[in-house]
Amino acid sequence: MTTPEADDPNRHIREYLRYYLRLTSPPGYAVMIRGPWGIGKTFLIRQILADLFDDEKEYIYVSLYGVDAPSEIDTAIFAATHPILGSKTAKVVGRALNAGLKFQGIENPITLQDFERRTTGAIYVFDDIERSSMSSDAIFGYINQFVEHSGCRVVLVANEAELENSDGYRRKREKLVGQTLEAKSAVRGALAAFLADVANDEARDHLKSVENHIVELYEQGEVNNLRVLKQTLWGFERLYQAIEHHHRQHARAMLHILHLLFALSFEIKLGRLDAAQIRGRKDHWIAAMVDRNNDAPIKSSFDRYKGVDLSDTTLSDELLIELLVNGVIDESLIKRDLDASSWFYEPADEPSWRTIWHRFERDDGAVVEAIGTLQRELANFQYREPGEILHIFGMMLIMTEINLLEGDRESVIESARTYIVALRERGELPPLNPNSFMERIRNGSWGGLGFADAGSHHFGQIYDFLDEQRQLARIERLPALAERLMSELGEDPDLFCRRLVGHGGEGSDLIEGPVLSEIKPADFLAAVLQQPAQVECQVFQCLASRYKHRAFVRGLENELLWAKSLRDAMLKLAEGSDPVRRNKLTIFAEWFGQHIPDDSAEADGASGFP
Repeated sequence: MTTPEADDPNRHIREYLRYYLRLTSPPGYAVMIRGPWGIGKTFLIRQILADLFDDEKEYIYVSLYGVDAPSEIDTAIFAATHPILGSKTAKVVGRALNAGLKFQGIENPITLQDFERRTTGAIYVFDDIERSSMSSDAIFGYINQFVEHSGCRVVLVANEAELENSDGYRRKREKLVGQTLEAKSAVRGALAAFLADVANDEARDHLKSVENHIVELYEQGEVNNLRVLKQTLWGFERLYQAIEHHHRQHARAMLHILHLLFALSFEIKLGRLDAAQIRGRKDHWIAAMVDRNNDAPIKSSFDRYKGVDLSDTTLSDELLIELLVNGVIDESLIKRDLDASSWFYEPADEPSWRTIWHRFERDDGAVVEAIGTLQRELANFQYREPGEILHIFGMMLIMTEINLLEGDRESVIESARTYIVALRERGELPPLNPNSFMERIRNGSWGGLGFADAGSHHFGQIYDFLDEQRQLARIERLPALAERLMSELGEDPDLFCRRLVGHGGEGSDLIEGPVLSEIKPADFLAAVLQQPAQVECQVFQCLASRYKHRAFVRGLENELLWAKSLRDAMLKLAEGSDPVRRNKLTIFAEWFGQHIPDDSAEADGASGFP
């Protein structure tokens, strides 16, 4: 689709090339189309050529990207004129051209003029000149043969800013280039072409309906990079397909999402923002606004897009990082965020703490009511999820400062401590699972919302105390877990081993907990020896895996004495056993005993472990 000339910022290029490429006599000079990377020079030139010529054989288009020798240009030209022969043959011919060898019955050495007579094009377009490894002097010297000696019409396409400081550039350029034309961003024409390539019909129709908004965002962001625009369109198409139908039907919400996604995608792809600045973006922006001397990139990004709130939480930091940084489409995250957003939430279903978190987007009366409700809920210990606890007390730190709650920050910390301890003593505080990725890494947010006041020392105290109490809750649960583990030994040996040495995930909840220290070594050994031989072997292999990699100094310190006692009991039992049983017990004891620190040297010669 060609942009109407009246609205075409590159009309001057179209008109000049229409004149130049239709010259019937040798022009004696080349035309340079210049512009920064990503502005759409290649797209523009290919579009112009398609408009001017019905047959691609009427011109030869060659990219010099990665080319580091004249012979490779020969190869590229031959490949462009004889694509059916393939790149391997083209390379052979390129070498032949460069070396002056015989080819296809030509007895005299092949020259550039011989080659040109075997092509139908007298028009050459050389793109990506600045991306060649050759010097500009060598490139222009090569291309000058086409202009000066063969009378061809030649168009050069380049980001000239990358060439201007190279040796000899200006001198060679003045001899070769007779007209220079500056390419301008033609976003509307490019956008129309990109949209035609969007595969999903519904996504394409939606994007077409908001073309003006996309162009406005592109221009506000001073993107000037059509590759970034195309990649952002692809990203939105993927998101659109993952959004549920009833969410898509909300036109205002979808436009709101597009504004947020496109603006942040532009900023990330242009290197202005990264994941660290997206995580907690609202806090980063507020900090930058409060400190006038703060020139954080997030501030410039917020100022760049008029009428777009880049701190909006319709799409959470977590979702935006997954989508825009990691390239991951998580349908559950998308549904969660949209359901909880102000566009789709049901007031009756929204937890009180979420209403307070979204207080700027909720009616004043609803916020006041939510504060009172939250106080009653805390008195009844309604909240047990660690993420919710951190959200609640993080917001309470803020609420005391803006007089929404009585007290001060220290009183909030004390209230948090009291609440967390009470939950633990009631057996309702979830124990810390050290093998969960969510526990340690994504501690800046929960439920798609960033924690309020997360960067403060006071919030850090609450976070650390919750962590300590959850670890204590985990230790307090060990006796019950040990009992469960022993019952699983006979019922499901695979689950028994997975709990102790699994790779994380469901069932792998005892990997770093000293649960075995809660079982008497003699009782454990007796229970194992009652199992079939295959299970016996499996259990002791499991212990060997559990204790390797310095486990006794990395979380299982409290199991060291237990492991020694079990090893000693096995060796003592082996002394009075028959030869077969003695050999088995000795080898089994060596399998895990070699990892006991005091005996590691003695175990260097252990044998029998596969």
